[in-house]
Amino acid sequence: MSHSTQAILTDIYDAWRVHNLDLLASYLPDDFSHSINIPAELHPLGGLRRGKRAALERLGQIFQQFDTRYLEPNPITLDANGAAIEVRTQCRHRKSGAWLDTIKSNIWVLEDGWPVGLQEIYDLDRFRAFMDSMAAL
Repeated sequence: MSHSTQAILTDIYDAWRVHNLDLLASYLPDDFSHSINIPAELHPLGGLRRGKRAALERLGQIFQQFDTRYLEPNPITLDANGAAIEVRTQCRHRKSGAWLDTIKSNIWVLEDGWPVGLQEIYDLDRFRAFMDSMAAL
């Protein structure tokens, strides 16, 4: 299980890096859930999305607003039910030109080695500082 799961997650990050929603969609079940720990009051794209369609719509909106310049996952820690990965991300907000340079934690829920859920955990203090820098530009 672990080798194929690792390959699946690597493919997902490769698709994420180049904003390929079609390839991302090919790995996600219809009941996929995606949570970002950013409160909606801080950024409207935060919170929980249930279902592959809702998750992909949000990712599409993120890809429209942010230009990913660097996305590099650290080694994947796997167990039977999930995977944990720290991901270094650098992206530029297209409208303001502000940069987000952060390390987020991604917690994947797995069933039979396939991803059925993702929780993205950002450092909220760093994200607030980023939002403040966006507002200042």
